[in-house]
Amino acid sequence: MAGRLARLTSPLRHIDADPDQLVGEAYRLLQEAEKNHGAWAVMDAYTGMASVKIQLAQYLKEHRG
Repeated sequence: MAGRLARLTSPLRHIDADPDQLVGEAYRLLQEAEKNHGAWAVMDAYTGMASVKIQLAQYLKEHRG
């Protein structure tokens, strides 16, 4: 029951995004990170955003009904 309440009150439930599209965007970000190999700040930014998109896609797939 607590899980249902958490999903109902989650600020993420209002996100209108396609999980598959988010994964595609994450893949493109990882490709950009690879192109910037050696520029650690740039690579970190790209991989960080890719990670967020993957985690959000996973959340949306698990909790959308």
